This record gives sequence, structure tokens and C-alpha cells, in this order.
Amino acid sequence: MARLAPSLVRLRATIDARWPNRDRTSDGWIGDAQHQGRVSDHNPNSRGIVDAIDVDKDGIHMPTLIAVCLVHPATHYVIHNRRIYTREVDHFRPRVYTGDNPHTGHLHESIRQAVSAEQDPTPWSLIAKAPSWPILRQGSTGRDVAECQAYLNGQGASLMVDGVFGAGTDQAVRAFQRRVRIRVDGLVGPATRSKLRTA
Repeated sequence: MARLAPSLVRLRATIDARWPNRDRTSDGWIGDAQHQGRVSDHNPNSRGIVDAIDVDKDGIHMPTLIAVCLVHPATHYVIHNRRIYTREVDHFRPRVYTGDNPHTGHLHESIRQAVSAEQDPTPWSLIAKAPSWPILRQGSTGRDVAECQAYLNGQGASLMVDGVFGAGTDQAVRAFQRRVRIRVDGLVGPATRSKLRTA
């Protein structure tokens, strides 16, 4: 009997705890007849495990969900709103997704086809709590920067999530600050951090 990967069970539970009243109309995990006719992470693998879920976009903050998926070590790729983010292709820099389903109503999360990814105990922490980064600026490096880049991609940027705050990340921060009408200085301090999580 098919089972959803335990790491994705934890993701779904974390989403439900954060947004208990969200819409679940487009949720799913096990492949339908269309999926079963082709290779898909929605189909059970040789271990009987399904390594993908779909999450309805309504009633949740999609940039946060995108960000948490992009920084989780189990993630293989994410699809949402005609964009695909793949670990092996430019560290999750999004590309145009040209599949039949544009994934405008939901987010698709696929983890790596490996027992280590299926059993990964790493929390999906950005959903449960706000990030507490120090002020980030050009020249900053590390996981905090990677989380910031993932949030920026969720907000429409096209960055490699590589943990290096270079000129491209600086430009993306400034573009986001202009869009949400806060001080445009390229610094990710409390105001920018808050807007990334709420805008």
C-alpha cells in the first residue's frame, strides 16, 4: 500500500498547524490516472513511497511556503505559478515551467528519490516561526542569506539560493523594497524581513 514520505507528512502537518483554516481543494499526493500513465513523483516508488505533495495556494502565504521548500535539504524541485525551482539547476534559480499544468492553484513539492530524503527529520521551520536573521547586506554569507534568497524567489526574484549576498541579491532586495514601499537601501533588516514574510 502506498504511503506518503514521512518528511512530507511532517511538512503537511506543519502547514496545517500554521494555517489551520486554509483551503485544501487542490491538495493531493497520490497520482491519479493521468499521473499513473507516466513517470511522476506522485506515483509510489519501488519502496511504495510517494515523494511529492500538492498544496492549495489559498489561505497560506505562498512566499513562505516556497522559501521553506527551497531551503529544506530533502527538496528536489518545486513548481508553482509557471515557475520551476530545481536544486541541480542553478541552486533553485527559477525557470519557466512549460508542463501541461501551470500549477497556478497549488504548489508542487518533490523531494529526492532517496530514503534519506523520505526520512529527513529536518523541521520545516520557516513556516512555524519568523526568521531571526541579523541585518543582511552585500558580502553576507551563510544559511540566513540562503533563506532570504529563497524568500525573495518566493516574492518573484530569480536568484540562486547559494547563501552568497552578491550584487544580484542586492538588486533583488532593492527591487522588493521599492515594490513594498519601504526604504530602499539593500539592507535586510527588520522592516524588509517582515515584509518578505507578509507581503
